[in-house]
Amino acid sequence: MHSLVALLPVPWGEDGLELLREVHQETWVEDLDVAWDTPGVRGTLTLRNGHTVTLMVDEPIPELADLAPTSKHPFAAAEIHQIDNQQAIWRLVLEGVDKDPRRLAASFARLLTTAVEAGAPAVFLPACVQLHPPALLRHLSMDFNQPDAVINLFVSAWNDDEWMITRGLTLFGLPELETRHNNGLNAAYFRLMDIASTMFLQQSPFPEGAQLQIGPQLFEARTGPSGPSDPQVPFCGHHGTLTIGPVRFDA
Repeated sequence: MHSLVALLPVPWGEDGLELLREVHQETWVEDLDVAWDTPGVRGTLTLRNGHTVTLMVDEPIPELADLAPTSKHPFAAAEIHQIDNQQAIWRLVLEGVDKDPRRLAASFARLLTTAVEAGAPAVFLPACVQLHPPALLRHLSMDFNQPDAVINLFVSAWNDDEWMITRGLTLFGLPELETRHNNGLNAAYFRLMDIASTMFLQQSPFPEGAQLQIGPQLFEARTGPSGPSDPQVPFCGHHGTLTIGPVRFDA
């Protein structure tokens, strides 16, 4: 539940591990220690902060290309072709992220950027059901120390006919957020992402009744959920849900 997991459709074989080490050094000017525990099957990548990322090599999943239309950023045709013709899935897992969310999320994000710079055509994050193209990683990588960059990478939002709800904050030990989208999906999305970034920065949820200024509007946080549960990622909401709605001065 508190592990960051990424699936990389890759064009390389065993030599890809050494490639990641070299590209990481070139991109971030920091060391990345790599080793195969079982060659071509399981490996370990050690980040500069000493935390280890487990690598497991899985069978290809060309169906990942079907998620491209739902991405936050468009894919190039060549990238879709590479996903269709991947050699394997490299599954990266960083455990215990809730112990030091900001530092570990930024480190994992840098590693994912390394992967796309090395030639991976996409990054799939199961916890938020998002397939990200290289262009998005490169854009966000300008500063992974900024909470909004991390949130845009690891947190998404889904909606039904009435509610929009975040997906991914649970990984960081935080409640998910929900809000009605009666004033438009874009307004609801940016409201949730703004509040999510603030919670991630302060590493604590807003208390019951907290008033939040989002642009010209004033909202308040209430203990939820009032909307539906997540149909695709059932553990989302394990740390609760905050309902974001208009301030009620008569409550």
